[in-house]
Amino acid sequence: MRLRHCVALLLLTVWPASAETGFLDRTVTVGTKTYRYQVYVPADYTAAKPWPILLSLHGNGVQGDDGLLPTRRFLADEIRVRRDAFPVICVFPQAPKGEFWEQPSMQQLAVAELDQTVKEFRIDTSREYLTGYSMGAAGSYRIAYKWPERFAALATGAGTVQPIPASLGTDRASVDERTNPFTVEPDPFSALARRIKGVPTWVFHGNADTVVSIDQSRLLVAALRAAGATVRYTEMSATTHSDGAGKMYGNAELITWLLAQRRSTESSR
Repeated sequence: MRLRHCVALLLLTVWPASAETGFLDRTVTVGTKTYRYQVYVPADYTAAKPWPILLSLHGNGVQGDDGLLPTRRFLADEIRVRRDAFPVICVFPQAPKGEFWEQPSMQQLAVAELDQTVKEFRIDTSREYLTGYSMGAAGSYRIAYKWPERFAALATGAGTVQPIPASLGTDRASVDERTNPFTVEPDPFSALARRIKGVPTWVFHGNADTVVSIDQSRLLVAALRAAGATVRYTEMSATTHSDGAGKMYGNAELITWLLAQRRSTESSR
């Protein structure tokens, strides 16, 4: 009885008995700079049990410093429409203007916000997930490559595996090649697949995408299968790049599949 009482007191001191829910404003300080981001907490959140957590990286075009733009479309839209279908805490980082997820500093920012959320809420660290579309998918591949032991599953859409094209900026391409080593391997798809083969992955891509070549996803999926990974692939018919994110996150099976994945106790942090 005394042991139970001590455990209950410890729980209350680590996690609040009640917490705010919905989309919450948060900040994190990395170095000398403070960044805004948002965290979605389900309405029935309670510290009485550990919760899964999903890190969601936005695509290009919603960078800024308000912390809000990444929650005005795509995954956040689906959560608002089908809240009961998302029993998961979601972290929505925002890259500043002119910054991109292939940059190590932005990867560290996203992980810092994930870490801070893990400390704030009661999280099941065997059920940490990573997702992103377009620039967010490219960032997800690079984060998963650097922290393959952390995530229980990965869901991406229309992401670039090879180095970011120089047409999008020579500095941006140079940083990618210099800091994300698999991108400059003779076969970057196999190099990435070998590293993340232990992370179940679901890849989406529209077959009418003229922004990111569908071969980026097809070649990665083939490499993951060759490496013995658990991988699913959904090629979305007559779907352009701009329409792909809505279809990906509108797939009701996606969140169910993600939440069914779990890291083994031995590989969990």
